[in-house]
Amino acid sequence: MVIKRGEVILAPMAGYTHSAYRRLARRLGADRTYTELISAPGILHRGIPKKYAFFTNEERPIHIQIFGRNPQEIAEAALKIAKELKPDAIDINFGCSVPKVLKTGAAGKLLENPNVIKEITKEVKEVLKPFDIPLTAKIRLGLEKDNLEQIAEALIEGGIDAIALHPRLGKQGYAGTANWKRLADLKKISPVPIIGSGDVKNWRDIEKMFETTDVDAVMVGRKALSHPWIFTEYRLKKDIKVPLSKRLETVLQILKWMFEYYPSPEKACFEIRSILVQLIKGFEQSREIKSTLMTLKGCKNFVALLKEFIEKFTD
Repeated sequence: MVIKRGEVILAPMAGYTHSAYRRLARRLGADRTYTELISAPGILHRGIPKKYAFFTNEERPIHIQIFGRNPQEIAEAALKIAKELKPDAIDINFGCSVPKVLKTGAAGKLLENPNVIKEITKEVKEVLKPFDIPLTAKIRLGLEKDNLEQIAEALIEGGIDAIALHPRLGKQGYAGTANWKRLADLKKISPVPIIGSGDVKNWRDIEKMFETTDVDAVMVGRKALSHPWIFTEYRLKKDIKVPLSKRLETVLQILKWMFEYYPSPEKACFEIRSILVQLIKGFEQSREIKSTLMTLKGCKNFVALLKEFIEKFTD
């Protein structure tokens, strides 16, 4: 079985869950990780992008997540990934509803066409057979309207091995409330493992989702960005207060890992800023830190000042 019952998983999030952040999540207790979504046509035209697809053994089990609209292209990209990277699973994103992705007819747009979802699933499943690599999918309830049962039927008939559901419509983004009842509905009709996500704000919500929906696993998204220690909290069943200095030390550690696969230190220092903002949310000193680090030029200067802040805020 591709997903073991009771797993807690780091969700794929564009711009955040590259190798370094996945490594952090695994060290803090996440049971598996996903890459952020990678364009299938892009893989075929330009090769597998190291920035998104690079991973270490520490991040395993890992799902390489791809998206596109053409079944043949997605299957070819999956085959290339299977041959070159040998991940623990390949995941197809049918849930992303970012406008620029929807305009291409890919990802969340395909929720309106279960027949194409079925065709994509069958074609990718076929090319993965020789490699014994499972195929999973990440979905929403639908794009404009809820047609979950039709989507699930298409995936199951296509041979999917597990389904991750964020129970909102694509058009909602993150507005409103995730409909956990639909997780329970999907679990009742699915012969394959179901991963639930949506509105997991603390470790107690992980427990609650397991208890109220009977999902096989829980995927943590936005909360894992501001508080990746949620995975440790769930394992220990207690709240953990992480001081500002420790959070800044974590930023520095993530940055050091990023140096391993980013094209340049300068690029890594620029990209780490979005993670920095997430990890220092809610602290009164965050404005001071952001006002200097976010506008600072030069990676060496960034690292030096980050170390100064760590010393300054160490109790």
